[in-house]
Amino acid sequence: MRHLTWIAWTILLAACGNRAAIESNNRALEQINRGQYEQALVELDEAIARDPGYLPAYFNRALVLANTKRPQEALLDINHVIANNPLDARAHYHRGVIHENLREQRAAIRDYSQALLIDPGFLEAYHYRGIARYGMHDLEGALADYDEAIARGFQSSALFFNRGAVLQQQGKFDAAIDSYSRAIQIDPASAKTYYNRAIARVQLDYRREALQDLEISRRLGHPKAGEAIEKIKASDPR
Repeated sequence: MRHLTWIAWTILLAACGNRAAIESNNRALEQINRGQYEQALVELDEAIARDPGYLPAYFNRALVLANTKRPQEALLDINHVIANNPLDARAHYHRGVIHENLREQRAAIRDYSQALLIDPGFLEAYHYRGIARYGMHDLEGALADYDEAIARGFQSSALFFNRGAVLQQQGKFDAAIDSYSRAIQIDPASAKTYYNRAIARVQLDYRREALQDLEISRRLGHPKAGEAIEKIKASDPR
């Protein structure tokens, strides 16, 4: 299973800088919120042209480029931000996401680790470092990062789902079911979580509960749920 990671838009403003550059940057943020990414790039280019030292424009341009599948260009901008502000934990974190989407897992792990060194409270970095470690088949390392994020108070359906997937691969089906259940509490409309919990329940011969999960998963649109239901019913010895 491959985890897809996306960079979340971050509004990065500054009190200082060329007024025209700030205004262009702010217009770009409004366009980003409307999904007008190419127009946002024009404004960010203008901001940088007006003030080549205005780092928020480089940062936000990196995010636009990354989210429009231009990771190499995004790296140039985020590297510029880090070179000029090496203690920016957000920049290291976002560079990690870019590296991860390039499937450069080791580089991503270094970036997430640096973000955490700068800001140990950047809890999403634990989660994403766990995803990168999972991508390198380091299940124990991934689980350690997921557990650390949870211990520090981070809550997200994706985190509990990813943790459940690791536990399921390790054969810890009861613990996987518990993690999937916590994911469902946060996001009860996730077809894949019900599906995965059903498969874990099948491993423990909880057929009735598994079928209930699969019925919900099918209603929510999971493409494999119907086939899984038929297989379970066909294998019923009664």
